[in-house]
Amino acid sequence: MKTAVVIPSMRGPKCLESFLEIAPENVDFIIISEKKLEKKYERTVEFNDKEVFEKSWIFNRHTKRNFGFAYALQQNYDAVVNLDDDCFPKSNTYFTDHIERLKSSSHDYFNILNAYSNIPSDVFFHGARGHPTSITKKSQVVVNQGLWECDLDLPARTISNILSSKDGKIPEPLCNQSKVLQDFVIPKNQFTTVCGMNTSFLKEVIPAFPYTYQEPDGFGVARYDDIWSGLFIKKILDKLDKRMSAGFPIVSHEKGTRDVNIDVKFEDKGDTMNSFLWNNLSDLTLETNDYTSCFLEIADWLGKTSKNNNSLKFFEKVAESMYGWIKFLDSKF
Repeated sequence: MKTAVVIPSMRGPKCLESFLEIAPENVDFIIISEKKLEKKYERTVEFNDKEVFEKSWIFNRHTKRNFGFAYALQQNYDAVVNLDDDCFPKSNTYFTDHIERLKSSSHDYFNILNAYSNIPSDVFFHGARGHPTSITKKSQVVVNQGLWECDLDLPARTISNILSSKDGKIPEPLCNQSKVLQDFVIPKNQFTTVCGMNTSFLKEVIPAFPYTYQEPDGFGVARYDDIWSGLFIKKILDKLDKRMSAGFPIVSHEKGTRDVNIDVKFEDKGDTMNSFLWNNLSDLTLETNDYTSCFLEIADWLGKTSKNNNSLKFFEKVAESMYGWIKFLDSKF
C-alpha cells in the first residue's frame, strides 16, 4: 500500500529522521515546513508555509497539513499517515501496524469477556454463553488513531489545574507510567476525541477528513482543529457503514514547553461550540451516501446553525472553509 506521511511545522529533522529510519520503500514523506530543511532527504518532498498559505485562505498554521493530504490524493497515494513533529516511533513495525489496521474489518458485537483479565485467547474468541458462533456482517476500518505515551493529549485546564504544570508538559509519574494496553474499534453511533498527531487513513477518506479551520487571531478559536474533524468524519463513517479503530501503533509524544495559559484561553473560547457539536451532531440525519456529499451536508448544517445562535457564529467560517476545501480538491493546484 503506497503511503504518504504528512508532517507539518518541522522544528528540526529528528522526527523525520526517526521515521525515515524505519520506513519501508513504499512510504514517502510530505513536509510542510516553517523553515527549510537542513538537507535533502530521499523520498521526501517539502513545501514551505508561505507557498502553502498562498494557495488558499483555508490554509493557515493550524490547517496547513491539509495541503499535504490534498497533495497525497493528487499523487494517488493509497493511504496517509499524519504526524506531528514532536512524535517518535515506539516500534520498528510502526508503519506495518498502521496499514494492517487499515486492511482490517470489524463487527459491532461487544464480547463481555473484555471485562475480565487472564482469559485464554481461545476461550475469549468464543465469548460468553450466547455469543454468536457465526458473525457475517463486518465493516471496513478506514481510519486508525494510533495513541501516544509520555506527553498525553489532555485538556489545558487538566494540565494546569490538576497536574500543576505550567509549561504544558505532563509531569512524572503520569508521563512515564501511563501505557496503551489494547486496540479497540469505535462502535457505530459513538463519538470519541480524535487527536491527529498519529493517525492513518485510506485515500477514500481524504475529502471528508481535513483538519477543521481555526482562527486564533480572529475569532480566537483554536485547539479544536483535529477534534472537530474527528467528530465530522465519525458521523460520516457511521452513515457509510465504515469504522475507526484506535490504540496501536504508539508514538512517544515529546512536546516542547509552552504557555499552558494560552491553551486554556483557546480551549475556553471554543468550549461552547465543542459541547454543542457533541450534543447535537448525532441528531443530524445525513441523506447522501459518499464522503464528499456527507461532508458538505455537515457544512450546510453548520452554516444554518451559526445563523440561529451568536455564540456559534464561528461555525459559519468553518462551513465556508469546508466548501473551500472541496473546491480546492477539484482544482489543479
